[in-house]
Amino acid sequence: MNKRLISTVIFILLIMTCISTAFAVSTVSGTIQYIDLKNNSVTVLDFQNNIHRAYIDKNTDILTEGKESGLKDLYFGQYVEVSLSGNRALKINASLQIEPDRQGYIVPGSRFRRGEVFSIDNKSIEIKGERGREKYALTSSTEVYKKGEETGLSRIKEGDKVLLTFDDIYSSNVSQISIEDEEKHIEGVLKGKIEFLDENKKDIQLNEVSIYNNGKWDKNSSYSLKLKIQNDEIYYKGEKISLKSLKAKGKKEVYIAFEKSFGEMTASKLLVKEGSSFQYTDKIKSIEYGTGRMVVDNNSLYFNQGTIAIKDNRLIDPLNMNRGQDVSLYGEFSSGNKLTSLVFVQGTGILNDRADDTKILVYRGKIEDIYDYQVKIGNINYRLDYMLLDDNRWKEMSEGERFTVTEDTYIYDSDLRLTVPTDGFISSRYIDLNDVEDKTLRDRIKNNFYKGKIAYFVVKESPYGKEVLGMNITPQLSQYRQNVTLDYSSIGEIKSVDYDNNTIKITKMKNYNTLNNQWESTSDESISLNKTLVLLNDKPLKNDELYKLSEKNTVYIIRNKSTSQDGVYVLLVED
Repeated sequence: MNKRLISTVIFILLIMTCISTAFAVSTVSGTIQYIDLKNNSVTVLDFQNNIHRAYIDKNTDILTEGKESGLKDLYFGQYVEVSLSGNRALKINASLQIEPDRQGYIVPGSRFRRGEVFSIDNKSIEIKGERGREKYALTSSTEVYKKGEETGLSRIKEGDKVLLTFDDIYSSNVSQISIEDEEKHIEGVLKGKIEFLDENKKDIQLNEVSIYNNGKWDKNSSYSLKLKIQNDEIYYKGEKISLKSLKAKGKKEVYIAFEKSFGEMTASKLLVKEGSSFQYTDKIKSIEYGTGRMVVDNNSLYFNQGTIAIKDNRLIDPLNMNRGQDVSLYGEFSSGNKLTSLVFVQGTGILNDRADDTKILVYRGKIEDIYDYQVKIGNINYRLDYMLLDDNRWKEMSEGERFTVTEDTYIYDSDLRLTVPTDGFISSRYIDLNDVEDKTLRDRIKNNFYKGKIAYFVVKESPYGKEVLGMNITPQLSQYRQNVTLDYSSIGEIKSVDYDNNTIKITKMKNYNTLNNQWESTSDESISLNKTLVLLNDKPLKNDELYKLSEKNTVYIIRNKSTSQDGVYVLLVED
């Protein structure tokens, strides 16, 4: 009996020990490396270079300098102490200082600056932060991270929120750039009348709300709307004002660029509307930054720091607007002048010059010859030269070019809807044809079928040459007698992805009108990707990799009118 009692007591003690061990509280100190707003977690790198992932729930206490805050208030590189029970965060203490208790020791990457990108090239980056505009040097050793993965300077855009870290406290050379996730991009722009403003809670309630949607203002489904105001980006007649001053102005109409996180809308920039409205859509013919003046649609307009400028779903400084950009803008008449309140820079930067001195080019032409890791592009037919997409228009190129082909080049036969092995494309002697399962594809490789066929070439241009990232061969499109191009461009944003049917739905859709050289809004559209060469951030995707596409990804679409239903042959995607 005593033995049984003793055994029971020992068993209970063992269970209690296991439970106490499982729920033991540990503390991790280090810097935030990644914030996952979708899965409510933060990744922390401690001072022994160990990675810890902490999950946050409604009971987690998050404090910044002793004040209550939230997950969305944390940022990359911030020093934190995390109390953990397993992988669940019980408490997070965040500091605005740089490792306050480390007695002057500078851990590599510990000095940092945070702000929004004003400008960037391969030698420097200029950001706007709490100290105003600051410029720092970039070197070949500067690392760039997005979503916790290493990437390149080409992924950084004006208006991106970034964290710069420095290994040397005495140097202006940036050691690492972390790009914040798209969850902190601008969700949209709205206008409405102030109904109520709470200075203490920093809440603003609007009525008569309309939300900008692809060239028009849609009335909000509910009459009133509440937003948080968590910064000082509040403007009236070009000057910053306080919440108190905004409240004193009464029930004024305002424009607001807003973010959305955890279902809560936050005002990123607010401008008080003053005067009767006007609207123009055209290119910026000229712009003078010193006087804050630009010409659009033959009208002289003024802008200032209060002007809300949006590009690539990012809030940019009005000084980032450039001559030649397509814009849609709204403003007011004031004291005989036209003041610009709101500017949407049209198009996308996917095909623009990039910070790392690279550029994506799209060609269409004949595969004139195939060499050892090279391909030569030639004229489409005897009446039509090969084409280069330049400023959203196709222009003829008279002299043939050679591009580099590598083992990473993705070659797609959109007639067969199959991938062509790169070594087989270069020469059938480099491949065991028995490894090619499809008989038609096997015969095409064996008979050098692809030489002389028409294709779309997606090429990455750099100071070192032109490399083919992807090629879509389209033998099904006969153009022997054609002397005009039937290709045109569209842009938009992914609304949803249907993996089973290989289709995506595009919203905020615009087609480029080559007659008036403007982007024109159109309705949402579902497109099939069965015949499409898809590249995500310069990386080709196979048909079974479409799961890598996400909602809100920006897309540039190249289509052809030669069929009853316009074919989509190239899809360039950026996150």
